[in-house]
Amino acid sequence: MKTAYLDYDNAAVGSDGAARVAPRGGWHRVVEGHHPLIDKPEVHCAVEVMKGRLYIAVGADSDAELYKIFSDGPCITVAHRALQKAGALTQGRTVAVAPADAWPRDCVVVMEDHALCADGEDRGELLVGFSPQMNPYLLEAFTPQIADAMRTHMAAAPPPDQAASVLEGIASSVLPSPRPESVSAARPAPDDGLVVGGPAWQRFWFGNDAQDTTPAPDFDFECFRTRVMNDSGAAQLLAQEHGLNWDDLTAEQREEMYLPGPAPARTGLDVAALMLRTRTEDWTWDGAYTRVSPHRLTEDLTDLHPTDVSALRWGLVAPRAFTLDRRLSPHSRRSHAIAAVTTTAAYLAVDHTHFIPEHLALDVTTTAALSQRNRAALRLPGPWAMILHEPVPLTTVQADDEELDALLDGQIPGSSHAVLGAVLAAHPDHTLDTALGLVLMTSLHPERGRQWYLQPALYGDHGAGRLLYSYAAQLTFAKWRKPSAPPVQERGKPGSAKALKRLAKHPDARAGALHRMNLLDYTPPPAEPRPTSDTTSGLGAELEYGTWRRASWTENTRIGIRDENGSLVGPVYKDGAVEGQTYIRGSVFRPRSRIRPDLPLRPDTRTVYRLADASLTADSTEPPHS
Repeated sequence: MKTAYLDYDNAAVGSDGAARVAPRGGWHRVVEGHHPLIDKPEVHCAVEVMKGRLYIAVGADSDAELYKIFSDGPCITVAHRALQKAGALTQGRTVAVAPADAWPRDCVVVMEDHALCADGEDRGELLVGFSPQMNPYLLEAFTPQIADAMRTHMAAAPPPDQAASVLEGIASSVLPSPRPESVSAARPAPDDGLVVGGPAWQRFWFGNDAQDTTPAPDFDFECFRTRVMNDSGAAQLLAQEHGLNWDDLTAEQREEMYLPGPAPARTGLDVAALMLRTRTEDWTWDGAYTRVSPHRLTEDLTDLHPTDVSALRWGLVAPRAFTLDRRLSPHSRRSHAIAAVTTTAAYLAVDHTHFIPEHLALDVTTTAALSQRNRAALRLPGPWAMILHEPVPLTTVQADDEELDALLDGQIPGSSHAVLGAVLAAHPDHTLDTALGLVLMTSLHPERGRQWYLQPALYGDHGAGRLLYSYAAQLTFAKWRKPSAPPVQERGKPGSAKALKRLAKHPDARAGALHRMNLLDYTPPPAEPRPTSDTTSGLGAELEYGTWRRASWTENTRIGIRDENGSLVGPVYKDGAVEGQTYIRGSVFRPRSRIRPDLPLRPDTRTVYRLADASLTADSTEPPHS
């Protein structure tokens, strides 16, 4: 006797009188249906095979673009129609797959990651949950990319507590996601010996307390958050659309930027998303430019161009962050709020963006501490300003003089953490607002790949504080080349992707004209006359070693006056130099230089103990405060 491989018990007769018989476990018709799980707000979609039919059930909370995960033909048509009928909204969610042992073999669900994963963390993804012993015919309901990812887990599934570690982000080609091209989803981070977290890490960002003994308290976000709310217009929008005064909210509501709704309601008001909505136009333009840009972000973010500011700003948040009624787990709300506030701050600086050439990035980020006189003279070009440059390893930025000597003498190693720039704020009179500072950081997560974020930091004499002051000094004292006029669109539909792609290829656009990008125009100052050597100081031992002098800012230094052609109008130090006619006095940037290059550098004989953090795992390397 032969085994029947067709499901004759559930055959259907079409309008033409022909019988349609599906294979056992398959289907001959796709229909809209209802599934009990859809009543739960965290479940977006349920797909089930039953009696020769494939049922697709969706809810009102689903992502309107979820139909794109289904295969062409009846599946995508029915899913699209069901989502439209349910009134689903576009959330721009990414999709991943996650097998689960206890799942029914004839059912697949799409649900929030925090509801399916054992760790309960909200990564903002939708997970396709399925059984490793799933009915293989269900694979035909999904796109080849998703079906292939599911197929790799059908032999065996990881334990439930490891479900989060096997997420495979496969929807970058299905649903939009602001990620750089050519980024590996799983790459081991470089072992640079950097201990992320703990007192040393806190001291680097926030400095010490008044007694200089313990790390200072975390960055006070209240003032920063309120400033961004007001400068972005979000506070006014909150009052106009919802009749709420930002200053009247409780401290907890301001910190989470979330107002819970009435008891029967499932969602409240996401103030962080409301704030981001004020930057929707700029964020959308950045996304459109990133898609057509002739220059793509590299995997390690090196070889940055001025126009890459679009991809970096756009990638700070995902599209779902703009959704007002988005549900978040409690421990994810604060991270979401901080990311929204810092991203909005970056867009507030859209009219004052500045790019530092590659050969100066290391010097700018390792500049010596400013004098009090130079600090008092700091002025920014606008209320908010942003600086961008090539990634500089954080190990170099935080190095002391001896460590920097050793690094400069050899080859600076790559690092999983690097600095890309900063966002700075000023008072109405353009003086530097030293209560605020955001450092643009990038890190390599062992599972999620390359990511970047804005890290809050305090000004001061500690590592990040010196870095912020160095950026402010460049904005104050350095010469910047203004952007040229944006190229004019000559043909094509205004605002179309094709027109923007043609504009992006224009030489002026490549130099940052469309982004209003200012470029650092550094001209080495004329060499000062060397002071006469003091012969009476030769009583000591003769020098045995050379050293590096890190970059620094001078004060009260003669600066030659130049004509319209860039030539000096007269002497600066020689006879005939007249202050106010041939030179002025000001602060001058001195790049790093080698002292006594004829001598070897002093060998590093210090004993270095490397700290090992046993609690540092793949899941605990989240960007601090991001």
